Amino acid sequence: MNSTDDRFKAPNDNWLQRWQDNNIGWHHTEFNQHLLNHWHALYLPQGSLVLAPLCGKSRDMAWLASQGYRIRGIELSPLAVEAFFEEHALDPRIETRSSFECWCDGPYEIYCGDIFDLETLDNSDVDAVYDRASLVALNPQQRTRYAQMLQRTLPKQSKVLLITMEYPQGEMEGPPFSVSDDEVRALFSERFSIQHLHSLNILQDTERYRDRGVSHMLEHVYLLK
Repeated sequence: MNSTDDRFKAPNDNWLQRWQDNNIGWHHTEFNQHLLNHWHALYLPQGSLVLAPLCGKSRDMAWLASQGYRIRGIELSPLAVEAFFEEHALDPRIETRSSFECWCDGPYEIYCGDIFDLETLDNSDVDAVYDRASLVALNPQQRTRYAQMLQRTLPKQSKVLLITMEYPQGEMEGPPFSVSDDEVRALFSERFSIQHLHSLNILQDTERYRDRGVSHMLEHVYLLK
């Protein structure tokens, strides 16, 4: 399936428009607490390469870099990529790699382009994936395609820290989409062993979802290896 398939154009256009309008309410200025609490479960040595799909301008990448890791981000919006480097006072060199524009400086290489073109890159050096908001940003058809792509593309020894959200899907139109435990296992069990690390009720601290009519919402943390 080509990444320009019409079924995927509209979500891409919506994402680009959100950045254009600065409608990025999902962006957190603090480090993700699940990352701080559970990254150690990967037992990943310093110098390892971490893939951050749909990374936006996430500050979590800076935390990972501060722990001694190299970062390969994938982000569709050039505004998000540029903002990340500006906010961290970095001066990237920009070059074309495959179908991506790659922004590189220090431990960071952030590829600006479509996540579904990931397979055009050599990912044999990826040691781990940090998926905080990628799977939940994708609709059901995209999630299947994304999971299949990761399982084809990642080297055998790679691990994944996956964070999902679960809520009654009928109460709110995604993204973010609700992803159940059953779906996580259906998507990834062919390749990975799946360990559920933690669940957290986040609705009491998330006014914007309560305002949209959501009655309950959980975040789940998984280790895939």
